[in-house]
Amino acid sequence: MEPTQEQKAIFDCITNTENHLIVNAGAGTGKTTTIVEAANMIGDKKAAFLAFNKSIATELAERLPEGVEAKTFHAFGFSAIRAAGVKTKVNNFKLNNIIKDLLGADFYVAPLKQLVSLVKGSLIRGTDVKSINKLIDEYNINFNSDREERIAIESIPSILTMCKTQTHIIDFDDMIWMPLINDYPFPTYDVLFVDEAQDFNESQREMISKCVNGGRCIIVGDRNQAIYGFRGADSNSINLFRQRLSKGSREIGEFPLSISWRCPKSVVKEANRYVKDFSAPDFAKEGSVVENAPFLPERNDMVLCRYNAPLVGAFYDLISQGKSAYILGRDMTKGLITAVQKVSKNNNMGTEEFWELFMQDYSYNYQRLLDDNKQNQAMALEDKKDCISIFVKKATTVGGVIEEIKRIFDGNDKGEIMLSTVHKAKGLEADNVYLLATERMPHPFGGSEENNIAYVAITRAKNNLFYVGPKPGVN
Repeated sequence: MEPTQEQKAIFDCITNTENHLIVNAGAGTGKTTTIVEAANMIGDKKAAFLAFNKSIATELAERLPEGVEAKTFHAFGFSAIRAAGVKTKVNNFKLNNIIKDLLGADFYVAPLKQLVSLVKGSLIRGTDVKSINKLIDEYNINFNSDREERIAIESIPSILTMCKTQTHIIDFDDMIWMPLINDYPFPTYDVLFVDEAQDFNESQREMISKCVNGGRCIIVGDRNQAIYGFRGADSNSINLFRQRLSKGSREIGEFPLSISWRCPKSVVKEANRYVKDFSAPDFAKEGSVVENAPFLPERNDMVLCRYNAPLVGAFYDLISQGKSAYILGRDMTKGLITAVQKVSKNNNMGTEEFWELFMQDYSYNYQRLLDDNKQNQAMALEDKKDCISIFVKKATTVGGVIEEIKRIFDGNDKGEIMLSTVHKAKGLEADNVYLLATERMPHPFGGSEENNIAYVAITRAKNNLFYVGPKPGVN
């Protein structure tokens, strides 16, 4: 297929300049094909592709020219640790164990783990209390009480020290953070390709700077698909890359990929409510966008939602109809079970008694979050409550609730219809996409990132987009 004018401009910059490149690639605009072709144009230069996740790295490894490495950030970091002579193994319970050793088995670890992860990703020193408090506010981290929040902040310097010194085991955060704070050497490249640049945090940007170190950087991303702010990604990441690169001697070329080869014209038009610089080719099929559509997914269709509870309800509806379905997202299991165990006395407790205690705890914390102007966190808590309310109706004891949660979310990754939150579906596509609970997407407290979530959801559709409800608004 003949390259588009946009691709030709990128290839011309690759072959005829030594500039850095920033490629703003919209959803389904052929960025992978463009990256592979660009990699074939760099000759025998030492090059690598830094991927956001393992699936992308695996796909690119099969398509990139021989000699161009394709690794994740974590793989790069782990290699740097091993190259420094550190003998270690992966244990993702490392942080849990450190917190319990310091603060006791009864301390609620989930919010502190999130905070420590954000501190590591931001490369903040544990003594920088002002920056830590800013993270708590920015990411709506919810501790059980002001006392627990104070204890958590005071413990961070000790936690970081223990993470740094316990080198015999590492978790995934350590794979990136540890080689940076210990100044381990990274391999450097003449050309470094970087994908999903809109989703990086400070530690990832610092790793890239060390790997490129005077070489040429080719950055691909889409500011309109920045949807991972809740886990530390900076929606301004591409601009921050630009600032870093501008400090060197190389000039920066910046180019768009704006023509979507995935989405039909009707879906592109719908996406234009959120993103203007996005189009379909003249020969694209029309497709359809249906508002207030009946919920009738079939084999290979995708069901998306901003929240989890409507997906759980839809899953049970589909199963009751004899259809094969699954929910994408095993990471939900631990959070839901923790919320159940937090208020239950034991697994034999009846669900009626449990639900009364749970709602007392929920009502208190929900109001506390609203009083603290943490609406995003309050909505997340409400979603968790709505999920648990469904599971409570499926069991008679707390133990039964826990088993039902495990049954739905653990190991259930096969089925004909995939249900997923928008965040987990990024990078996926289907001919027909159903969007649930559209009246809550985008929600009113999320700013521009909520528009990005709607855009990502819409652009998963290769043929038809079905709103099971009214069209979502625009923030």
